[in-house]
Amino acid sequence: MSASQPIFVHVSTMLSDEESMVLNNEYFKGVQASELKHKNLSKRPRGQDRLARFIADTKGNGKFTAWLCHKEFTLLTYLVDLWVEPAMRQDGIDLYRDGANLGLCNMAYYCLRTFQSDHFLSGHLRRFQRMMIQRTQKSYREFWGRVFQDYHRVDKRTKDILVFFLGGEMKLGYEQLRKIPKRALDPALTTLFETCSHWRKRTDEPLKVVHDKSSSLAKDKWLWDMISSPALEERTIGVPGRQTTFPLNVIQTEFADSRSHLQLQLCDLVAGATAAWCRQFIDQSPPEDYVKRLGAAGTEELIIGQIWPSPEVEPDELGMKGWSGELVNFMSDQLTKLAKKPR
Repeated sequence: MSASQPIFVHVSTMLSDEESMVLNNEYFKGVQASELKHKNLSKRPRGQDRLARFIADTKGNGKFTAWLCHKEFTLLTYLVDLWVEPAMRQDGIDLYRDGANLGLCNMAYYCLRTFQSDHFLSGHLRRFQRMMIQRTQKSYREFWGRVFQDYHRVDKRTKDILVFFLGGEMKLGYEQLRKIPKRALDPALTTLFETCSHWRKRTDEPLKVVHDKSSSLAKDKWLWDMISSPALEERTIGVPGRQTTFPLNVIQTEFADSRSHLQLQLCDLVAGATAAWCRQFIDQSPPEDYVKRLGAAGTEELIIGQIWPSPEVEPDELGMKGWSGELVNFMSDQLTKLAKKPR
């Protein structure tokens, strides 16, 4: 919910060491820094020029991908996935069917801000985030108590939305909060999973993942190792255009210092540039010259997926017709089996 960093961008690259050095020498030779960082290079016009030319090159070589998360909207999706969906599942309703979960998130995001205000939604999401981090009775009461209070004072249209969330709390209770894993609000597992799935479709070669060790994902390596385990059953799940094939064909994951891996530094440049370009869709001010140059360079072409609000709610509009909770059920079943195996 940081106002200065409203967007999370997860970037990957398949560049070899040699290819990375070629790009570095072509666009960043002479940069006086121990490590390439977007926040440093983008401060000056010359650095912005280097970055825009670099992006124009990378978008055409098929070696980089970017996954976007609109942080505020992502929090709303977690509220639905962690509280509304499990409650509905207990009643035999698959909220994932035809992308109904995403349709609900889109509807709630736009309608709550329209019927009430931006502050109304962001205030509730801040309290939700605090509850999910602190995991205390006090933070639990502060979040759900405020939702309950607002339910009794708002118009019927808003009530019809809030009842989805309150219904989840009434059915699941405080025990649900105790069950949810720590760092459940970190989208990095999702974006890494989707990124590996993307490369899985484009190469038969085994994937060796090198991830920045400064990421909080390093704390959940045990979980990622299970998700990417070659011991998972072979299965292709999804609808045309949105399919995932298991196993992910990941044979190794290393968390490394970005100072020793030029590829990680180049990913930082792409991530920062992509986030800067996306700010124009959140901020009300017109895009600055740097952002316009990033757009002209083809930044958008690097994006392979996103968690981002849109006004679409119908399955065909969402591209989710035929989708279901099969992926979630499969992963839950597979991880349970792996956890029971002797180590």
